[in-house]
Amino acid sequence: MAKKSNGIIVVSGPLIGDSYNSFPDDYEVVYSDDKVMGQDEFNDVVREACAAVVMTSIQVDTEVIDSAPRLKILSNFGVGYDNINVKYAHEKKIVITNTPDVLTTSCAELGVSLVMTVARRLAEGNELVESGEFKGWKVDLLLGTELSGKTFGILGCGRIGQAMAKIISGFGMKMIYHNRKKLDSEIESRLGIDYVDFHGLISDSDILVITSPLNDENRHSFKLETFQQMKRKSILINIGRGGIIKEGDLVVALRKNLIGGVGLDVFEDPRNIPVELKLDSRVTLTPHIGSATWEARKAMSDLSVRAILDSIEGIVPQYIVT
Repeated sequence: MAKKSNGIIVVSGPLIGDSYNSFPDDYEVVYSDDKVMGQDEFNDVVREACAAVVMTSIQVDTEVIDSAPRLKILSNFGVGYDNINVKYAHEKKIVITNTPDVLTTSCAELGVSLVMTVARRLAEGNELVESGEFKGWKVDLLLGTELSGKTFGILGCGRIGQAMAKIISGFGMKMIYHNRKKLDSEIESRLGIDYVDFHGLISDSDILVITSPLNDENRHSFKLETFQQMKRKSILINIGRGGIIKEGDLVVALRKNLIGGVGLDVFEDPRNIPVELKLDSRVTLTPHIGSATWEARKAMSDLSVRAILDSIEGIVPQYIVT
């Protein structure tokens, strides 16, 4: 006689490390170990699930939630959780968790890398050499900009923003930030960073980095009107969420030379990135790899699995989204 399962656990994409082996034998695990599930596949397998590890490319809306009456926990593989209708999930008594802290360093380092890449035109230099067009040193070849003496702005100075501020402090820049809530004065003093309103952030920053999660207040907050208020040679970096920038307006801003350079690790729709951004030499694009280090992804995998194990064992998971 077949052993009865206590429930189905869905793991919607590959995990790093061996935490997958921690799930109890008396649960059936549907594990997509070679690729992230497509939306339709996830929608189908989650119907009978009691728990799921959700990759951030997968949307969990009211329809998906209603289709899965046994669901008790959604363990989101990432910090941002705008892919999940959290309010409705809470109404249905579903616990939502995420994986903060463990990817802070990796994301901050990627953000600094994009700053340096755009400021010193490294992607253009690489293309010049690989194409065979580089014939030797020139006094005016690919002139970039130094960071020293500039103003460095951060939108969303949470864990990642603060980690970036620590790294960037050695470059000798003035640092400012804007949050929905002002940081404690002790944190500001320790980081050497000053609070400004949104207008002050966009008008004063020479380099502006978005690390904020997406919410109703900041969606498309970077639109043509915003770009018109920025410095003409400013650099804009986004490692937060793609929806904060209205990409069609960004294309127009670049065409009109309203800003100097852009680095994007996130997009409004990764499947439909404007071709103008891909072709513009002032723009550096990376494929959402902010947390793509072995260290961060293993820790995220461990946390995602641990949240489900805690739920099964009747323990309150560590990182609950409220």
